[in-house]
Amino acid sequence: MTQSRWPKVIAGLAPLLMATACVTSQNGGIAAGDTLLDRHVHGFAMAHCLRSLEGKGVPETDARVLREQGDRWGQVLVEHSRGDIFAAFNVLLPAIDAALAEMPIALVKLEETGGSATAPVFYCDDLLHQPAVMRAMDEARIRLAPAYAED
Repeated sequence: MTQSRWPKVIAGLAPLLMATACVTSQNGGIAAGDTLLDRHVHGFAMAHCLRSLEGKGVPETDARVLREQGDRWGQVLVEHSRGDIFAAFNVLLPAIDAALAEMPIALVKLEETGGSATAPVFYCDDLLHQPAVMRAMDEARIRLAPAYAED
């Protein structure tokens, strides 16, 4: 599908997406199989990645927005998390930083120019699925699990 068709596709899906966003599950909006602990650990990892894209070729205006959003996301999670989150995330942040240092940024081909552009949100999501980062996220979950046990 060419990029010029994406706006039409997105516009066509907008009513469905808006209707879906209005529906919440019985467990407060958390998807089946997703726990609050899972969401907090994954969210903190994603927020850290978004804040750490410096030097990855992301245009500065985009990088600034992503840093701000990562900061805000992280702040919300810190305010809502339970237990000793700093001890848990001390195992997580080095793994993400190491993966950031090793993994090249994801690029997407620009059909109109033949060039490419960075895909930082996709990159961060892909980075969180790297084995070392997944192990660190598991370790963070283990460290925080007792504080989330009442859920």
